[in-house]
Amino acid sequence: MGRRQDEEKWYFSFLPYNMAGGSTSPLIPLFVTEVLNGPLTQVGLVSAFSSLAAVPSNIIWGNLSDTVKKRRVFILIGFGGLALALFMMGVATSMNGYLFANLMMGALASAAAPVGTVLILESFKYSEWAQRLGDFSRVGGIGWVAGLILGTVWLSSLESGQGEPAMRALFMLGAALSLVSMFLAYKWVPEPHFKLDRRIVDGHLLDIPLMIAEKARYLPHRVIHVLQITSRNIRAENFTADLRKYYACTFIIFTGSHTFFVAFPVFLKQYVGLLSWEVFLIYVAASLASAMTYSAAGRWVAAIGSKRIYAASVAVRVLLFPLAFFVTTLSLGRWEIVAVFCLLHGMMGFFWANISVAGNHLVAKISRPEFRAESTGMYSSMQGMAIVTGAIIGGFVGQFMGYQVLFLLSSLLMVAGLLLLSRVEVGKEPSEDGSLESV
Repeated sequence: MGRRQDEEKWYFSFLPYNMAGGSTSPLIPLFVTEVLNGPLTQVGLVSAFSSLAAVPSNIIWGNLSDTVKKRRVFILIGFGGLALALFMMGVATSMNGYLFANLMMGALASAAAPVGTVLILESFKYSEWAQRLGDFSRVGGIGWVAGLILGTVWLSSLESGQGEPAMRALFMLGAALSLVSMFLAYKWVPEPHFKLDRRIVDGHLLDIPLMIAEKARYLPHRVIHVLQITSRNIRAENFTADLRKYYACTFIIFTGSHTFFVAFPVFLKQYVGLLSWEVFLIYVAASLASAMTYSAAGRWVAAIGSKRIYAASVAVRVLLFPLAFFVTTLSLGRWEIVAVFCLLHGMMGFFWANISVAGNHLVAKISRPEFRAESTGMYSSMQGMAIVTGAIIGGFVGQFMGYQVLFLLSSLLMVAGLLLLSRVEVGKEPSEDGSLESV
């Protein structure tokens, strides 16, 4: 046990880094409207800027790390990049400066995700990969939830009468936590002698979540496969017709989902009238629900089938999004409305965990075995581009047409994605009686 704990000690260098992310994730959109007095359109642009930078950066950092055969330096870049970006946000006095800080976050903080994951695979035996990745993801999940709780406590203690100083100080605290991670990584993170070719990693590891929390920006915690953009890798024949349909389905569903989530914290703050720390509390509920569901989601996918779990989870969220607006029409007290939104967002987190796990399984089932790495990398990039699109749509529709229209649009986009999913042939999955059938 002692040797195992020593081998895994470097995982905890990611703990303050994830705490920094959790403590500032809902803060980033709230700062736009509450401190910089920006409209919802600018909230969407902030999310789009960071995501737009993160999509190619994940690919570039992952491929660069594979090329130079170094890992630790890129983790240091990721941790240091997040610290720099959060510091810049904390001192920002204009939207241009704030947008640039978010662009820097997407470009630099994304260096850690594709490198940290492959570092685990290079550090341990193949037979230990699934368990070690699971342990690593749990550290990330604990850090994210702890960061949200920290933000809740911080703002509840300091927000009254001094919202702007409390928010700026929370950004500085996040930057300090990232610097702690940078120091711990320098001391603890190993540089393995063996260097892994990502293409040999098979699909059975994909049930471990890519993003341990649903965020209104593309900053995944874990990436195994990154897209290698070469004439050989991105030929159309490498991707089956069903896989291409699934990519389109993924793009539409994630776009719909993120048109909702980019506006959700501002909706809670400005439309519902909650305090910032109450918004954080609602996000804690969703992250806890997700964290407690991932293991069970893997079992459900294996027993019921990835397509069924994915479709059912998306279908329930189609109903939950408009319901978030409907509950504001009820005569509820302050604590009742907070409790209802905790429950609603907790249910969204529960179904997000199922979508995350089932979605990864679907890629593994539909893709050609010899191009599974490229297929998975493309799937990750497709999610990122959907988040960019959803952020822009959500900001503009919410600003000019209102939250009711926005939430209905989110659901309609996901319904369109479900219709496309129904045309995707997955192959053999468990039927209701336990036998195998084509779906």
